[in-house]
Amino acid sequence: MSAPLALVRVEQHGAVAVARLAGEVDLSNAASVEDQISRGLGEVTSVAVDLAGLRYLDSAGLALLSRLATRMAAPGAALRLVVPPDALVRRALQISGLAEAIPVDETVEAALVALR
Repeated sequence: MSAPLALVRVEQHGAVAVARLAGEVDLSNAASVEDQISRGLGEVTSVAVDLAGLRYLDSAGLALLSRLATRMAAPGAALRLVVPPDALVRRALQISGLAEAIPVDETVEAALVALR
């Protein structure tokens, strides 16, 4: 069985980065996804992680988001999650408590406004 596919694309929007995740994030690829996000951020301290394209997110993916939140807790840094109402991973974020720990927006545009 092959590892689930996770696509990571990081875009720069001025001083804010948007990390768009698609596919599946689980134990088999969470470390690689985290590395790709980290490399794409560079020196940016404000990040929106777009989870709209995820079909699956397990505890390893939730832990990845938690570590990213810890990293972005430094003064002057900010993290927001983009989770549309119909996103498949919304329930996992709610059950885990991450939806209360990390600000959630329904669109990338809303997250960008909040981060600027």
